Amino acid sequence: EMAKAAELIIKKPGMRRSITTTIFVTQIFCYHWTSPLQDTIASLLEGFQIGLEIGVTDKACYCLVGRSYHLFFVGMPLGSIQKEVEATIHVMTQLNQGAARLRIILLLMTVKKLRGI
Repeated sequence: EMAKAAELIIKKPGMRRSITTTIFVTQIFCYHWTSPLQDTIASLLEGFQIGLEIGVTDKACYCLVGRSYHLFFVGMPLGSIQKEVEATIHVMTQLNQGAARLRIILLLMTVKKLRGI
């Protein structure tokens, strides 16, 4: 209920800068309790795209980190996850988002180990 309230609040005028943070918090910390984790993946990508549009690149990259981990947790094929994470790392490097990049490198190392690479 609190996540739905937050989504209603960010629809009000002047709240655009809070959209990416709200998407991140609701999808990572709330919705996975009440709906399948798979349902968070598209919303987290949307949070990234909106974050880029409004210039909140740090929060946008956190949405990508969450999305990548959720892809892993829902059982997406490891080869697909590896490609996605490598592309994500490239984007984060271009955006100079070192903290988020470090968090996602751990996932890439895990995927490579599981694949025997």
